[in-house]
Amino acid sequence: MSELRFHHHHHRQESRLRFFLRTYRFEVIWTIVVALGVFLILERMNIRRTLFGWLRTAAAGALHGAGHLGEVIATFISRTTFSDAVGYALILGALAAILWRLRWRAMRNPSLTQLRCPWCGGSIHRVHRHWIDHLISLYIPVRRYRCTNNQCRWHGRRVGTSHGSTQTTPVSQRPRAGS
Repeated sequence: MSELRFHHHHHRQESRLRFFLRTYRFEVIWTIVVALGVFLILERMNIRRTLFGWLRTAAAGALHGAGHLGEVIATFISRTTFSDAVGYALILGALAAILWRLRWRAMRNPSLTQLRCPWCGGSIHRVHRHWIDHLISLYIPVRRYRCTNNQCRWHGRRVGTSHGSTQTTPVSQRPRAGS
């Protein structure tokens, strides 16, 4: 229980910082711009020459790397036989099919799609997603939810659509159209 209080207290301090940054974001950004302007006026380094030197070195490295990458790809293609190419195509096609089927299963799994708390069965409501949720949503649409029961405190992801479906009955148990 003490761990829960500590975690809750730690979360509260993080929320204050986020609240401050959300409230005063405009002022903070423009204060940083003013400080940068003052620094650039008072500095005695030749930033332009240094910056152009870095950019020139980076561009030369990128062009050299791109040329080398082209050579590697050309060598790979020239050494690939027809049977190797068919093998690569079969592997890529099979991996794509497996990934599609896993996504299909997850989109229809009642334990992932049901909009009820998995711990207490109570109602849940949507909350802001974390960066990892956005990353996962590139493959399968997920939303973050929190249980409305204060004793439960469950929070996690549910698989669903981007238009906020309120699905409470699993897809497999819904009546079919025309039945």
